[in-house]
Amino acid sequence: MEDLIMLENVCNEFIERKYDLEEFQSRLKTLIVEDSLKNKLGKILTDADNKLEEIRFSSLESNFYPYGAEVAKFLLERIRDFD
Repeated sequence: MEDLIMLENVCNEFIERKYDLEEFQSRLKTLIVEDSLKNKLGKILTDADNKLEEIRFSSLESNFYPYGAEVAKFLLERIRDFD
């Protein structure tokens, strides 16, 4: 469950604009997830990473935050389903 708290913190910190989209993506990629959650979170995190890549390389920089916030909110919804 500590992994879910860390993931939630990463998402909330991005929403609070504590770091930019690249840093958000980097933190998600380097998040250590315990084996018991890897199967459940693996696809979700991969999908989020793919969406962030799409945002970074096909959107205007001015749209990075709002589109990235959508990804963060999606992740928050998904991890709340684990509770």
